[in-house]
Amino acid sequence: MIVVLNLFDILPGKEADYAEYLRRVQPILDRFGARVLLYGLTKMIFMGDCRQQYCGLIAYRNLDDLRRLSHDPEFIQIRPLRDNSTANYILTAIEDFETMNHAVRFLENGGK
Repeated sequence: MIVVLNLFDILPGKEADYAEYLRRVQPILDRFGARVLLYGLTKMIFMGDCRQQYCGLIAYRNLDDLRRLSHDPEFIQIRPLRDNSTANYILTAIEDFETMNHAVRFLENGGK
């Protein structure tokens, strides 16, 4: 599984544009088997300098599904709604470890 972490701010006055993006992206996510795990407002910063107001976690079956979605003509058409209504956008794809013990072994083997 791949989880995409989205951290971002919505530009003042662009809320309706971003809402339109969300409305239109959901059927595309569905088509690629992606699941919204969490989408909401950041409420507290425990550590670090991350100050983005919004956060989303979207799960994909694999990296290929994410790549296909990213190159999908319908997604490319609506992407400016997202890009022109947000700032401070961080988008990171994360591949999960099966368990914490798998992560421990990975680290103990020098990241291999």
